[in-house]
Amino acid sequence: MTIVTPPPAPAGPPFTDAQLQQIQGFGIAGFRKDHQETLFVRIASPAGGKQLLTLLAPQIACAWEVGTFNALFKEVLGRTGDEPLAAVWTALLISATGLSALGVTTSDLTTPSADAFAAGMAARAAEIGDTQPQDAPTQWLAPFQTGANQVHFAVVVAADEEDDLAERVLSIGNMINDAGCEIVFQERGDTLPMPLTGHEHFGFKDGISQPAILGYGDQPHPGEPPAVAPGEFVLGYPDDTGTTVQAGTNWASGSFVVFRRLRQNVAAFRAFTATGVSGATSVLAGTELAAKMMGRWPDGAPVETDPTTDPGPGNDTNDFSYAADPQGLNCPVWAHVRKANPRDTSELAGTPDDPTRRRMTRRGIPFGPPLPDTATTDDGVPRGLHFFCVVADLERQFEFVQANWLNNRNFPLGTPPPSPGPYGPPASNPPNGPDPVVGEHDNTAKCLLAE
Repeated sequence: MTIVTPPPAPAGPPFTDAQLQQIQGFGIAGFRKDHQETLFVRIASPAGGKQLLTLLAPQIACAWEVGTFNALFKEVLGRTGDEPLAAVWTALLISATGLSALGVTTSDLTTPSADAFAAGMAARAAEIGDTQPQDAPTQWLAPFQTGANQVHFAVVVAADEEDDLAERVLSIGNMINDAGCEIVFQERGDTLPMPLTGHEHFGFKDGISQPAILGYGDQPHPGEPPAVAPGEFVLGYPDDTGTTVQAGTNWASGSFVVFRRLRQNVAAFRAFTATGVSGATSVLAGTELAAKMMGRWPDGAPVETDPTTDPGPGNDTNDFSYAADPQGLNCPVWAHVRKANPRDTSELAGTPDDPTRRRMTRRGIPFGPPLPDTATTDDGVPRGLHFFCVVADLERQFEFVQANWLNNRNFPLGTPPPSPGPYGPPASNPPNGPDPVVGEHDNTAKCLLAE
């Protein structure tokens, strides 16, 4: 395994206020609200779509106001312990088919991701590994399936208070109707109630290791992954190589956003972890097995630093690396957080790679109610995670991580799979295993346990 020392991010001034006012707040600032609803909209005509854009434009929150609010909220909360501030934020995401429906050409969108964006995720199923029967686009919600072309806009509304959210969603719904457009799918997301607040449905604290952005927001502490250049997330700014990718006049200050509705079978997860690993030389089951699968304990402490015992809340540090644990004796090489962000170690087919250039800003929120603690079978109620990630290069960031890290049974120790899938290793090379949490793979996949 190769130890990678990424080059320092290019020096430069932080964003100006004027620049932040041209960037949506959903991405680099993050809404950070307890309640969120996403409306997926089909445009009936170019005129109706343009009318809806005109109605929505005053509602869209910019990075300057969202970032300013977040900083003030943190300051007041830290000083008083109270949460006296509340806000409602709205974001607008437009698909490639939406741009086409508006009569907008993407011919000047010259980034490396232009083709992937134009094709849409369903058409990229083979590239990212959505090839198993249960994962294929034919199993997706109807508006998102291959050839459906029903999702032109996604309107994300987030609020601190449920009543404020309902009021804004109703108002936007009226705008959509007035413009002759249609909501083809709509779903609510919420922070889970205590004691799972800040956690996802499997019971693990979520969103701990967000990439820091050079010159914007909180900067990393010593030992944490380095700050990432703004151009890794926003078009028209220098990336981590110091290069400013020219995306075309219409796309400056924009970003690509990936949405995945990830269902979580909590009952099956509980049953699997309770059963433990068959044939293991030492008992590994329950919370310890779940933590090894995730790479962190339920309250966020990394198993790399605390491999056998959960130190409890307040230990969700990002000050750790995998350089001293190349075989996964502390944190398995297939653990979710290690596959998704290998930090200072990354090698694929013997070629060093810089994991800094694969980072993604994630903006997820759970949907559906928690499964009761006493439940041992699934109750049939949909629950999971609305996963959003914001990047400047769909192929180099999201698609690469999904296909070559999460799905690749041989990453990080072995050789890559054929592309596109299947994601099996050569018989002579014992696999590390795919990501056991979000990896797309067949049901016979196995993970390597280091002894």
